Amino acid sequence: MKSLSVIATNACGWPNLTKLPSGKVLCTYFNAPSHGLLEGDLVSSILNKNGSKWMKHGIVSPKPKGGNQMHLAVGLAHNGDLVAFSSGFYIKEGKFVGFTGQRLSRSKDCGKTWKTDALPSIPKDNVGAIPYGRIIQFGKDKLAYSCYRTQGMGNPSESWITFSDDDGLTWGRRIKFGRNDSNESTLCSLDDGRILAVTRTHIDHHVKLCESLNSGKNWKERGSLTLPMQHPADLISLTQKCLLMTYGIRNRGLMGIGVRLSLDAGKTWRPPWVIHQFGNKAKDVGYPSTVSIDNNGTLLTAAYADYEQSYGKQAKKYRVIAKKWNLKDWLHESLFEQVSDGKKLNLT
Repeated sequence: MKSLSVIATNACGWPNLTKLPSGKVLCTYFNAPSHGLLEGDLVSSILNKNGSKWMKHGIVSPKPKGGNQMHLAVGLAHNGDLVAFSSGFYIKEGKFVGFTGQRLSRSKDCGKTWKTDALPSIPKDNVGAIPYGRIIQFGKDKLAYSCYRTQGMGNPSESWITFSDDDGLTWGRRIKFGRNDSNESTLCSLDDGRILAVTRTHIDHHVKLCESLNSGKNWKERGSLTLPMQHPADLISLTQKCLLMTYGIRNRGLMGIGVRLSLDAGKTWRPPWVIHQFGNKAKDVGYPSTVSIDNNGTLLTAAYADYEQSYGKQAKKYRVIAKKWNLKDWLHESLFEQVSDGKKLNLT
């Protein structure tokens, strides 16, 4: 696999990567070339095990008549099933005219086919909210995902985490977090029982860190992780102490993908760096999602862009892309040894 590969063309994206038990990587994304103003489905492509090719794989959540399914939260259940929440908008003459409501889809065959329930067993308020990020595992048969509701441009948003106690069959309890200025949040469950959320703020669009010490029951703010217009973020655990955050840089003229590391399980964060730049003509980019693909520091980050400078004359086209990269190429040898604790990384 080359360092940069195309998952889909003429697709806006909001990609979400999931590493399957087989070692293959699934990417779920919105398949229309518009920031939500066209009809389209939530679909997936899969990367074969040797990492040489992306192949179209399945329709996760089909579009309703006159609308789209474009928002998503995806993850694995404890039994290995893929689970995906989705939502979208009804479209008329290039404008949003209504909300489609949340759906819950589940696949028992690694994403080839999906069973979709238009009215899943979730709290009533969730139906009118937007799912985002990863569905995480914690505890016995427990899953959780986040969703949010916007209050209009320039106003705060609200986010909450919703739980399942039966491996995703039903969803009941929900708890608010983010102090009324949060929307797109990615959850990360740690071995010590903490849940972290890297959360986009709505007023100036930076990413902040929210933390729960008791499996999502109570939450505290832990400070900002990016500058304004640098959002949203993905968060994965490389070891028990090492966390990696990838995030979109959406400052005009600087469009790219940024990275930060924490070596103490999220208490402090090292300075950021940039692993990819889309080019100064890009206007709509980002939404990275990252997974590890081996135990030697090799990572795969998916994102989307309406302009990718490396494609020359074909640069002006929406694409969902994936970048293969290795921590060793970005860290001093002594720091990489500290990240890996002198061993091969136990990447998850």
